[in-house]
Amino acid sequence: MIYSFVLVAHSWLRWAVLLLGLATLVRSAQGWAQRRPWTATDRKLSAAFVGSLDTQLLLGLLLYVALSPLRPTSMAALKAAMPIAALRFFAVEHIFAMLVAVAVVHIASSRAKRAADPTARHRRMALGVLFALLLVLASIPWPFLPYGRPLFRLP
Repeated sequence: MIYSFVLVAHSWLRWAVLLLGLATLVRSAQGWAQRRPWTATDRKLSAAFVGSLDTQLLLGLLLYVALSPLRPTSMAALKAAMPIAALRFFAVEHIFAMLVAVAVVHIASSRAKRAADPTARHRRMALGVLFALLLVLASIPWPFLPYGRPLFRLP
C-alpha cells in the first residue's frame, strides 16, 4: 500500500516540479534580459522549485532504495538489468540524471545567492534551471517511450 501511495505522489509531483521549473526559468530569463532586480518573488519561486525537486528526489530515493520491485537488490541484479532497456532506465539512467539535475539546481541556487549583481543572479539561476529541466525532461518515463509510464498515475 505504501508503495502505491509513494509511486502516485512521485508521479503527480513531477508536474509541480515541471511547472515551478518552467516558471523559475521564465522569470529568471526575463530578469536576466531586462536587468531587473532580484526580488522576494524570485527568491520564493526558486526556493519552491528547489524544494519541489528535493521532495521529488526523496520520494524517488524511497522507491529506489526500499519500495520498488524494479530496484536492483545486488550488483548481480544490476548487471543483469543492463541489457534490458526498461530495467536499465529505472535502475541507472533515471536515477543518475535526476541526481545530476538536483545537484545542478542546488549549485545554481547557491551561486545565484552569492552573486552581488542581480543580473548575474538571474543568469546563474536561468542557466542552472534550464540545464536541470532538460535533464529532468529527458529522464521522465514518458508514455511514448518503450518503458513509459502514465502521465497521471491513479491509485
